[in-house]
Amino acid sequence: MEAAPVSTAAMEAAVFEAVSTVCDPEYPEITIAELGILERVTANGDSSAVRIELVPTMLGCPALDVIADDVTAAARSACVGSDVSVEVVFVAEPVWTPDRIAPGAVSFLAREYSVAVRRSHSDRAVPTATCPICGNDALEHRSDFGPTPCRSVEWCPSCRNPIEVVGRVEFPAAIGAAQASPAAAGTAQVSAASA
Repeated sequence: MEAAPVSTAAMEAAVFEAVSTVCDPEYPEITIAELGILERVTANGDSSAVRIELVPTMLGCPALDVIADDVTAAARSACVGSDVSVEVVFVAEPVWTPDRIAPGAVSFLAREYSVAVRRSHSDRAVPTATCPICGNDALEHRSDFGPTPCRSVEWCPSCRNPIEVVGRVEFPAAIGAAQASPAAAGTAQVSAASA
C-alpha cells in the first residue's frame, strides 16, 4: 500500500520542527533557531523537494559546513519514507544581527559562557553589551579580534574581567551593508539530494 502524499504545509512544518532542534557547533546547548540562523523552510508543490534557508552569523564562518550537514540530516529524518530532495542555502539577506538571538539564548550565553551579546536599543545610538559577570553596561572596547571572527573583546572596568562580545560596535551599519550585498558577499549554497 502506497503512503498518502504529504501536503506542502505539513512537509514544511515537519522539516522546520526537525531543523529547529539542530544545535550550533560552537554552543551545542543552543539551537540554530535560538541563534536566529534558521530563516525559512519551503517545499515545492508536490513535496518532492524542500529548501531550507539559513542566515549565517557571518559569511565564511568555519562552522557553516557542519551546520549544513546537520540541517540536511535533520530534514531527511523528518521525511523518512519519502524520496525528498533537500537543499540547504545560506542567504545573504536578511543580514544576521545579534538582535536575532532569542532572549533565553542571550541569558544562557551570559550565564554559562560569560559571553555578552551586543543588542540594539531604540534609546541608544550605538548597540550595547552588558557584562555577563557583574551587569555593568559600560564596557570598554579592547579588540575587534576575539576567539572567533564574530566576537570582539571588551573590558569590564567594574569587575575587571575581559568579556567576549557577540556583535561589533559598528554592526550592523558598516558590516551589515557589505554582507547584505550579493555582489560583495555572494550567497553560499550547499545542496544535497535525498538518497
